[in-house]
Amino acid sequence: MESYISINGVPVVANTKILRDLVRHDMGFDGLIVTDYAEIHNLHVWHRVAKTDRDAVRMALMNAPLDMSMVALNTSFIDMARLAVQENPELMNRVNESVHRILTTKVKLGLFDNALPGTKDDIALVGGNESQQAALELARESIVLLKNEDGILPLGASTEVFLTGHAADNVGLLCGGWSLRWQGVSGNSLFPNGISLRQGIVNVLHTSTGVVHYANGLHPNGSYSSADLEEAKYLARRSTYTIVAVGESVYAEKPGDIDDLNLPLGQVKYVREIAATGTKVILVLVQGRPRLLQGLAEIAHAVVYAMLPGELGGQALADVLFGRVNPSGRLPITYPKTSANIAIPYNHLVSTRCRDEGSCKMEWNFGHGLSYSAFKYGNVSLSRATVPNSGDTSLEVSVAVTNAGSMAGKETVMLFLIQPFRAISVPEAKQLKRFAKIHLQPGETQLVSFTLSHEDWGALDPQIGSGFHRVVEAGDYFVAVKPDTECNVYGGSKSASNALCAHFMVQGI
Repeated sequence: MESYISINGVPVVANTKILRDLVRHDMGFDGLIVTDYAEIHNLHVWHRVAKTDRDAVRMALMNAPLDMSMVALNTSFIDMARLAVQENPELMNRVNESVHRILTTKVKLGLFDNALPGTKDDIALVGGNESQQAALELARESIVLLKNEDGILPLGASTEVFLTGHAADNVGLLCGGWSLRWQGVSGNSLFPNGISLRQGIVNVLHTSTGVVHYANGLHPNGSYSSADLEEAKYLARRSTYTIVAVGESVYAEKPGDIDDLNLPLGQVKYVREIAATGTKVILVLVQGRPRLLQGLAEIAHAVVYAMLPGELGGQALADVLFGRVNPSGRLPITYPKTSANIAIPYNHLVSTRCRDEGSCKMEWNFGHGLSYSAFKYGNVSLSRATVPNSGDTSLEVSVAVTNAGSMAGKETVMLFLIQPFRAISVPEAKQLKRFAKIHLQPGETQLVSFTLSHEDWGALDPQIGSGFHRVVEAGDYFVAVKPDTECNVYGGSKSASNALCAHFMVQGI
């Protein structure tokens, strides 16, 4: 599906360079391209590049290899397309291209044999025991432990804990937008199989002496009454540990757009008031994007990033908090600390996007994620130090990983490639090329190996229309394991200063 945006003043929906030259030619995509909602009509009323809707349809047909116009309740596109073909019969070839792609797709899907594929048995599988278990496992493995000061997590089964926050007993918030409805739904009633964080903790503690107290008057917008706050502070003061689940309400697309990534001020104040009682705060973040925490990470003893874990996310969170599951999720983003550094991808040098001369201060970096175990890495080894530019360009990278902790757990081994200098385009500071999640018992060691080739260190020709071929430049390259590993690649040295880095050379043609 193409998007609403314009690139260099040309709307993507009618952009020959993007949809034909890049998508169809360079990327070789021969499937269906559908517009975003009413985007051909938007050429007239929003982008203002077409004087009428008829002009908009004509422009889309002539300039872009679109196949479907997404306007479910309006068939005027069909009539206008017919008129465009009558006025310019050569456009019939263009229409036939799309017809061919649409019919080919229908044949592949078997729609000419059965217009309504699927059976009642297939439908019954949706939401069944197997899919629920899969959803639970996905949630368990995606949760990221960002901070665990003094190892306060996992909590013991006999712990008496206070639970609060607007996301603590709300399955809908765990699911986000496009869940049941476009903008999602808040609450528990429409999720008969859902488990909130509160219920998940009850499930974990029901066979133990642990107790969970619950109270909440906090709204997602940050509002709360004085009475509700005083009750929460009273319960927090009596509890060694307080779990505070905050974040966002449900949203999707444009209605969810915000002009400020800061967590609502009321939520921040609520957490600070709770922390001021002396309880140890375990902050659980339920949100679809990284809201700025405004110092909450410093006052919390532990921070758990749930993101949107789905309707069984409450059980997954409880399993992680109480040690039934050893957390193994990793941040798929760089979590910003301030609004000045919200647009820094992990593969850019962060010092290039900061106002001052010092390094950028992120809340947490890409790939960050803690475990209840301690994993130790051996030295990185390569199958060879020099790789030819053609022929067999394979390179095997190996590293031994040991679980030095007392609890079985999973570790995500991440392999990055670094090219210090590149002539054809600006090189990335580092680029994630491979990863593997391994399960290790306490004391167990596993040798993890990855195979790279010229497809990994070759850079795509940046010119659209060139065929997306890769250009391999001769010279120095480095590999590194672990996202926080720093390699000495810019000092002219060809030997990595870090045992988790390794250098190799690619020969010239």
